[in-house]
Amino acid sequence: MIHIIANAESGKGNGKKCLEIAKSVLESAARPYEIHLTNGTGHGKQLAASLSETCVDGDVIAALGGDGTFHEVLNGIDFCKARMGLIPSGRGNDFALGTLAASIDPRKAVEDILKGVPRDLDYIQISDKRCINIAGTGLDVEVLLKTAKSRNKLSYVASLFRCLLHYKPYKVKAEINGELKEYSCIMIGVCNGTQIGGGIKLSPESKPDDGKLDVMIIEKPKHTPTLFVMPSFIKGKHMGKQYSKHIICESVRIETPAPVQLDGEIYYDLDFNASIVKGGLKTFAVSE
Repeated sequence: MIHIIANAESGKGNGKKCLEIAKSVLESAARPYEIHLTNGTGHGKQLAASLSETCVDGDVIAALGGDGTFHEVLNGIDFCKARMGLIPSGRGNDFALGTLAASIDPRKAVEDILKGVPRDLDYIQISDKRCINIAGTGLDVEVLLKTAKSRNKLSYVASLFRCLLHYKPYKVKAEINGELKEYSCIMIGVCNGTQIGGGIKLSPESKPDDGKLDVMIIEKPKHTPTLFVMPSFIKGKHMGKQYSKHIICESVRIETPAPVQLDGEIYYDLDFNASIVKGGLKTFAVSE
């Protein structure tokens, strides 16, 4: 059985289109399936947990939506009971596009699930939460909050530039590889994937199957207004710059009073103690 947990409202209507394509592919293949529509925040996690209890060997729980839907299903699924299919249908599809973990063509994404070639990727464990793509604190959280509250539905990039006009760096302590340091941060990202915000290449060197975390620390440039370096940052050309630090590790503990975002979902009072779960994300290979 293939269970599809679908956010039909994802991607400004793209979710509905992708769901119809998925159903068409499954019916043509004569594979049994069930559709489970999400109806609000947290419902995807509840559905994945409930379905995991009834799954038998060979069953699949697929997430159809954006990175937020992937995040919810990842946090509910029991990988001892089912593999997780990925059918991107969000606006940004950052995890799929940045890592090539799934095709953004819904027909091909479903066909890859049907082929059933297993592939094990990593995910990030943060306290009792799982993160598929990138966890962060600082400017990225501020931008997400502003985007959510915007009546004009500003894009992530437009909100990023607007926030930078008033954003002040703050102190963050990070313990990495046994060494505790304090940074004056614009943002800090703990990365399994490469990009956020619909294509901002925060960690272009990340690989989702190398068993490592890529910690990206972005500080305030010393001699250049922060706003001026943002175009390079968006394109991923900040690597090696004076204001950018890239540290590879397997675990990191970050002390911050600020909220934390995991895959674009904001958490308050979350202990930002992150570690990589090697091969923990049981999914499917992408065919050529």
